[in-house]
Amino acid sequence: MKKICLFGPTASGKTKIAMELYDELSVHLISVDSAQIYNDCNIGSAKPSDELLKKYPHEMINLISPVDNFSVSLFIEYYNAIIERIEHSNRNPLLVGGTMMYFNSIFNPLNKLPGSDLGVRAEVEGLYQQHGIEWLYQKVKSVDPETTINEFDRQRLKRSLEVFLMTGKPLTSFYSKESNKPKTSGDYLKIAIVPEDRGKLHEAIARRTKEMLNDGIVEEVRALFKKYPSLTLQSNSMRSVGYRQVGMMIKKEIPEDELFNKILFATRQLAKRQITWIRGMENTYIFDPFEHNVTNKIKHLIQSFINKNDSN
Repeated sequence: MKKICLFGPTASGKTKIAMELYDELSVHLISVDSAQIYNDCNIGSAKPSDELLKKYPHEMINLISPVDNFSVSLFIEYYNAIIERIEHSNRNPLLVGGTMMYFNSIFNPLNKLPGSDLGVRAEVEGLYQQHGIEWLYQKVKSVDPETTINEFDRQRLKRSLEVFLMTGKPLTSFYSKESNKPKTSGDYLKIAIVPEDRGKLHEAIARRTKEMLNDGIVEEVRALFKKYPSLTLQSNSMRSVGYRQVGMMIKKEIPEDELFNKILFATRQLAKRQITWIRGMENTYIFDPFEHNVTNKIKHLIQSFINKNDSN
C-alpha cells in the first residue's frame, strides 16, 4: 500500500487541499493533528465541521476526551490499526496535518519506549520549574548529543530527560536503525505545503486567529472546563496553541486584551517550528499553497506516484 503524506505549517490550507484531493482521487483521509483527536475541541483545532466530516470522513478525529492523555506511541498504535484495516481497500491513505512529531514517528519509527513513571515525571517537572527551559535544553543536549528537539519544545525535552532518567539511555538510541533503509521512501510520498512568502502565512495566521475568537473559542474553552471538571491547564489538550492562551486568560493569568496577540505570537512560533521540521525532511516535494492551481499539481504528482508504483 502506497501512502501519501500532506503536511505543512498551521493555517497553510492543508485541510482544504486534502478535501479537494478526496473529490478527485481514491484516498482514505487520516488526520495527523494532535488537537483534533480530542472530543469537543473544535474551534481551536480548526476541526472540520460535522457536516464536512460526513462528506469527507477523516480517521483520527474525535478519538478521546480532553482530560485523557495521548502520546506518539498511541498515535502509532491507532495508525497501524487503520492501515491494517484498509490494507486491501482500493483507496490509498492520505495523511494530512501539521503535527510533525507524529509524521516523524512514522518515517523514523522508535523501538518500544518505556511507559511514563509518575515519580520521574514529577522529578523532571520540578527540575524544569527550578531551572527553566534553557537549562532543560542544555541538559538534554548533554545526555543526548544527537537530539534534534527544538530548544523551546518543553514537552519533548521533558519526555527526553524522563526517558534518560528511567533507562540511562538517550532518547535517540530508541530510534530504529531499520528506519534508515530505503524501503521507507518507496512506501511514502511526502508533500509539504510551505508558503514562499512568509508574510502571506502570517496574514493567514492572523485571519485564523480572528476567526477563532469570533467563532467563540473562549466560550468553547469555558464549556470544556464546565463539562470536564478534572480538566486543567496541564492537560495535554489544553497545551495546544490557542487553547493554552484562552485557558490562561480564563484563569486570569493573562489579561483579556492581550489574548489575540498571545495566540498570534504562539501560532507564528508553532508555524516556524513546523517549517523547521519540514526543511529537515528528506525526499519531500514542497509546494506553495498560494501558487495558482496548486491542488491540480499535487494531484498529478500523486497520480504519477501511484501509477509508477503500481506498474513495478
